[in-house]
Amino acid sequence: MSETAGGLDVGRPGRAAPGESLYSAAAGREICAAVAAGRSLMSVCGEPGRPHRTTIRNWERSHPEFAEALRSAYREARVSVRMRDRQRAAERALRPPPRRGGKASGYTRALGEAICARLVEGESLTAIGRDPDMPCYGTILAWVKRHPAFEDMYVAARAAQAERLTDEARDLAAAATMADVPVSRLRFDVLRWLAARVAAKKYEARLETALAIREAEAAEMAAREAGSGGTGAGGAADGAPRQVVFTVTRFERGPDGRVLAAPPRDAGEAQAWVESTGRPYATGVGPNGEIRPPMDTPEGWARRDAYVAAVERAASERRAGRRR
Repeated sequence: MSETAGGLDVGRPGRAAPGESLYSAAAGREICAAVAAGRSLMSVCGEPGRPHRTTIRNWERSHPEFAEALRSAYREARVSVRMRDRQRAAERALRPPPRRGGKASGYTRALGEAICARLVEGESLTAIGRDPDMPCYGTILAWVKRHPAFEDMYVAARAAQAERLTDEARDLAAAATMADVPVSRLRFDVLRWLAARVAAKKYEARLETALAIREAEAAEMAAREAGSGGTGAGGAADGAPRQVVFTVTRFERGPDGRVLAAPPRDAGEAQAWVESTGRPYATGVGPNGEIRPPMDTPEGWARRDAYVAAVERAASERRAGRRR
């Protein structure tokens, strides 16, 4: 196990020292103990004074008891590794799950009703998604698309939320004082804007009308303060009475379920109307007896009144038939 250079025995690096490469029971026990502790045979043989791996293999062939002890040490090391891995897995299982801003769970009707109830109470969807006991924001919106029953509840909850926002705006305006007018005005405008976005069918046209009235009043007051010549009783420079023209837009659902603006306000809405109904927008009476603006001719109103009368007559005949 050594080389001779100039008559001297020189041990190779990592090999056993001269005269120590012979097998001994004590050396075998030390090697087996190191292997059973989880060390590799290469690292054990790399220590100074240890025999080379080839020597260990020769010991296994020439000493059966050492070979059996080494195999037992390998088995013990593998069992120790498996037990350590199982212990680590058990510790990971006992750790609390990380907080992700929402709980990933399957949809249930009870969970959907809880979400909608919190929306009705005025809580935002982002705040609900941050609750660890609730699904995250994206999961809730995915449920709206995936579950028609939850979509109906969600739409109804948003409509009720708009009612609550308008009530809060009214209470805020009633409780405002001279000291907090700027802050109250900001909060009022935000609530009003939210109500118009959540329930555009009900509040957006009214809010635009109120804004137009306010702008007209402000312009008239500015003209009066300026004291421009030729202002008549109506406040206009030419003496003619001032007029404000409003365009009322209503919304109805098309055959394909798309919400359409009546009348269309731009080319895109006009194209959407054609794609949904198969024909351009037409004024008059809608499929449910509603007025499709503009209704600015006596003939149009007469058609609408005749339609309503026919519907009421048919309803009365049905009631009379049930009484018979």
